[in-house]
Amino acid sequence: MQRVKTFLSSLTSILTPNSEAHPTAQDPQAMVLIQKSMLRLLGVRGAELNPQLESRIRYAASIEALWFLRADLAQALCLQRDEASALAAVSDLTPLFEGNVSKAQLQSFQRSQRRG
Repeated sequence: MQRVKTFLSSLTSILTPNSEAHPTAQDPQAMVLIQKSMLRLLGVRGAELNPQLESRIRYAASIEALWFLRADLAQALCLQRDEASALAAVSDLTPLFEGNVSKAQLQSFQRSQRRG
């Protein structure tokens, strides 16, 4: 019986969001702001060169999906400008994600920035 309780407790902790680790409910205005900011960074020329990326940003299902598209955006920008300015531009988007992606994702990104 104790094993069943332990299993149920573990399962509940996995399925129940932890307010520290997970963002609050998705804010539709934040989603639109992030999408517009990413598309603005990509620019007309970038969208012409990367129509799939432009579409993936425009029709992303969530803010978290946009978070993971930052790497693709950085790669696309590197083709249009130098790497340092491309990475800095994508990094400048990070404040828009605060409160919209998990703290762990933000902290992981911030740690990688300090190392780089």
